[in-house]
Amino acid sequence: MTSEQVDPFARLDRERAHRLRGAVANAALEGWRPEPAALQRLCTLAEGIVDIDTFISEAVDRALAAATEVGPPDAVETPQSFPDTVYPGTRVLRNRFGIRDGAALTQLEFEVGTAQGYRIEMGLADIPATYDGPHLAAIHRTLFGAVYPWAGAYRKYDMGLGHSAFHADRIERYLDDAHRLLHRRLPHGRFRRRGQRLDRLHYARLAAEAYAYLNCAHPFREGNGRASKTLLQLASGEIGYRLNFDVITKAQWDNASRLSSPDHGRYRPSSEYLFQVFTAITAQHSDDGA
Repeated sequence: MTSEQVDPFARLDRERAHRLRGAVANAALEGWRPEPAALQRLCTLAEGIVDIDTFISEAVDRALAAATEVGPPDAVETPQSFPDTVYPGTRVLRNRFGIRDGAALTQLEFEVGTAQGYRIEMGLADIPATYDGPHLAAIHRTLFGAVYPWAGAYRKYDMGLGHSAFHADRIERYLDDAHRLLHRRLPHGRFRRRGQRLDRLHYARLAAEAYAYLNCAHPFREGNGRASKTLLQLASGEIGYRLNFDVITKAQWDNASRLSSPDHGRYRPSSEYLFQVFTAITAQHSDDGA
């Protein structure tokens, strides 16, 4: 940050600023480039000037005013096929408000999701910390449930993204494997046996492997990355670490995620490229200013 730039979070206390900055960075890795006004609105929420219901209501009003087309919602809680998730003839996701304008819907999704991500990190959302599939579903529902009625529901259809294929019949198996990886370490607190540096690297490798399985599960139509990163942020905090998503670029994150996909016909993902990313973003709380 240059001397001419103003820290939008400077008005917040240290903990709130840190948590909100992290939630924004999480969304930025999925493509959000928030305008200063959006950051100011998030700060107003963090300060307690507005509550979450008012924040969401105002965000919806802005999206409806900005949308070039609005129609009946025509959205269901459990889409049975990929085409059921979008409005006919468009790529716009079916949503609670019938917004047919992709840009307006995306802005709404990012603002609401980031606000809820901050609240989850601050412990303001009532979500049992089980670090399994239901935990991830509850996070996803909290992040996006105000926008999409299907938030938190696992896909019942296969889905492709670039060269990666995500099979519905593997979702629960991948989530169970990610849970086993996390549960293996979470009850035991900080890593102590190897010294601080190697403990951090050991945890970064564990987190990378867990994320690889979460990424292969891809259980939701949209918002998988944000929900999975939020889950791992919470898990990291359990044992004294913090994931600093703002120290890498979207291109680095996307590339590592793409390369984690298993080869055709295989099940097990590769975490080597993700390990490089998690090595860069994993820090102890005392190392990152929190």
